[in-house]
Amino acid sequence: MPGAPTILMPLSEQLAAVAVAYRDQECLVLPDATLSFGEVDRLANATANALLEHGIREGSVVMTLCHNSAALVATWFACMKIGAVFAPLNASLSGDPLEHVVFRAGGQVLVCDGTLAGLARTALRAIPNPPLTFVTGTRVPSGFASFDQAVDAASTKPPPPPALDPAAPARLMFTSGTTGESKGVVWSRNAETLHAVCYGDELVRIDRGETVYTCLPLFHVTAQGTLLGTMLGGGRTVVDRRFEPLRFWARNRSVGAVFFPYVGTIISTLMSRAPRRNDADNPVMRAMGSATPAGLWEAFERRFGVTLEDVWGQTETASCWTHAGPGGPVPGTVGLPCERFEARILGASGVEAATGQPGELCIRPFEPHVIFEGYAETGISASDVTGDGWYRTGDLLSRREDGVLSFHGRLREAIRRRGETIAPAEIEAVALQHPAVREAAAIGVPADDGVEDEILLCVVLVEPSSSTPADVHAHLSGRLPRFMVPRFIRIEDELPKTATTRVRRAALREAGRTGAWDSRARRHHG
Repeated sequence: MPGAPTILMPLSEQLAAVAVAYRDQECLVLPDATLSFGEVDRLANATANALLEHGIREGSVVMTLCHNSAALVATWFACMKIGAVFAPLNASLSGDPLEHVVFRAGGQVLVCDGTLAGLARTALRAIPNPPLTFVTGTRVPSGFASFDQAVDAASTKPPPPPALDPAAPARLMFTSGTTGESKGVVWSRNAETLHAVCYGDELVRIDRGETVYTCLPLFHVTAQGTLLGTMLGGGRTVVDRRFEPLRFWARNRSVGAVFFPYVGTIISTLMSRAPRRNDADNPVMRAMGSATPAGLWEAFERRFGVTLEDVWGQTETASCWTHAGPGGPVPGTVGLPCERFEARILGASGVEAATGQPGELCIRPFEPHVIFEGYAETGISASDVTGDGWYRTGDLLSRREDGVLSFHGRLREAIRRRGETIAPAEIEAVALQHPAVREAAAIGVPADDGVEDEILLCVVLVEPSSSTPADVHAHLSGRLPRFMVPRFIRIEDELPKTATTRVRRAALREAGRTGAWDSRARRHHG
């Protein structure tokens, strides 16, 4: 049961210490800047002092609407130094979704890329008390302030540190919204610190001077943990703006990366490219992420000479995740729970699921301020969410006899058909075995009787017109139980995704059966 928290040195102090230890060593290679450890620290000091001069105080919410950039990192680290709450917004949002998160965040300041200033202005019109907005770059629209000028004019001396308070809010992050509307998740300073330290120790695991590469967005916890964990270990992080399949391996080779984080669609996209003789000629030794398609794991490792490690975690769980056990990563699994929490897997009846049977993963941290504190926009605290101390993750996992866990998807994504609960990942894994299928996403759509679901499988082909829905259906029929074979199949040009390349299933559900091929009628729906 939770007890007194383990008190760690504040993350801002740990980062300041590595800045002294590795001052002139290259630390960050960003799309718009290359910075040493000392330069990162001085830039953060200047940004912190600029924020203080404009009324930001401990507990103030500071938002960013930035692509991967020096301004985002400077604002993030500045918030740590003065005890402000860092709220990185998804830089790919616009319109109502952007307006939603800006309103929910309730920030006093917004730091915005110059290229996104127009979108920010539109979103801010609906905010009753719009924040002071700083814009990067030389061309600053009227009504906004210059971020570059404010930082250049500020002192680079360390600002006064905030009071020592492990429970104080440190970060406000919005979930990706793959299954519905995004929610604002609040982390404490203790959770933020644990996330950074343990990410480096347990997941990144690099040595001083080694290079890590990421093309994931820095407004997401995976890239954040990768960057901080690498910094604390004295390594260098090379950050690109986005995933570019055609130059991914060339980029890793050019920077000498030994590690990269991923999501499953990165793995499937890289595997969909035609094999090359130099595929395994790269410096990467390990990659860590989630949702590797079951049928591609070992083939990816053989082809590229890289060890994959699938893990499980959520924005809400902060420093709590799974990772490989003593025997190393096991294909098709997400490893064992880390030492900061205990786990239960509950079946539909609320009792412990049998070995090998999927159920909802519930976790209970051993100390307070280890997972999230609650949802900002609703005022719901973590204790409200957990009730008896157990946080219901909403994810379907199963446990083997040796305790190793496997991930089967979101509980809300599970499909109920003919009395069975089906994990979409099981259908998708078989679909990806078809040589013409590059990506696949299975969802439930209302059956004709309105009681249970029918299955709709959306696929992206390796080459346009390289297969038909009937071909894919025949492939699935020969490899899946009858109740798992999709009735509807729709070929898509691309799947709707979040900025972290996760499939937005809510968008697929909105489209419903439209344009899908019906295996019963042997025709397409209008």
